[in-house]
Amino acid sequence: MWLARPSPEDLVRNLTCAALELASIKEPNVRQTNNEPSVVMEENLKELKLILIGDAETDHDETRGARVAAAAVAQTNFAVGVVSCLDVLPLEVRKNAAHVFANLIRRPDGVAFAAVIVREPTILTSLTNAYKDDTADLALICGMMLRESARHEIVAKTILEAPVFWRFFTDFVRLKSFEVASDAFELLKVLLVGHCALAASFIRDNYEAFVLHYNLLLQSKNYVICRESVRLLGDLLLQRANFSTMMNYVSDRENLKILMNLLRSKKARIQIEAFHVFKVPFKILLEQFGFTHLGVCR
Repeated sequence: MWLARPSPEDLVRNLTCAALELASIKEPNVRQTNNEPSVVMEENLKELKLILIGDAETDHDETRGARVAAAAVAQTNFAVGVVSCLDVLPLEVRKNAAHVFANLIRRPDGVAFAAVIVREPTILTSLTNAYKDDTADLALICGMMLRESARHEIVAKTILEAPVFWRFFTDFVRLKSFEVASDAFELLKVLLVGHCALAASFIRDNYEAFVLHYNLLLQSKNYVICRESVRLLGDLLLQRANFSTMMNYVSDRENLKILMNLLRSKKARIQIEAFHVFKVPFKILLEQFGFTHLGVCR
């Protein structure tokens, strides 16, 4: 006799219960060795991934996928449970969890799932706290989940307004792990360029703090950090929504010193990116401040 396949609602419910059970165990050693909820999560995640994404032999099931998405929103602890125990799941199970999470957020009706993420602060906090050198595999998976989530403006706004946002400048993009630091920088790009009007408003409202943090990146001794920061600055300043910010930024003598010294970098790529920033009409400003050539700023 064939057993009936679990419904999408049952899969979401079973996964949520197992995740919360695993997350409720406080002792790390016990969490690592308690296999029963991990096995339940693995089985249900495989089924959910098959419904939402499919595999080499089976196409995704859009009808059942819509039911999964609705159930994931209705089960308010679903996202919390999955995220809270990512650190103790085996790598392949963790990847499946990330694929399911990302698919739910990418769906046409993903804004409802995004709203769940925003309502529960521990979700974004747990994902951003994964940016560490000693947990690179976890950090990259959580970074992917964050980037997909941040494509929704309500999530991006929440991250921008959270204190953890400034850690992208001071900590996350400066990590020793090149892969993790690069991942963090990609998320920073999504936040600042992916939602032009939102980011422009945030920068205007937090102009001094933003410039302080950003200029530290521009002066970094790390080649990749400096190069990518200059490139991103050019993208930001040339956006129409950032016109007032651009004028404020290039009207400041100290900012001009930083940019002009970048033009004299020994790294050709940094020089080129700095030149692109200077495509903004600086001539009048340079003459106003008495700069007659691109020498070292004193």
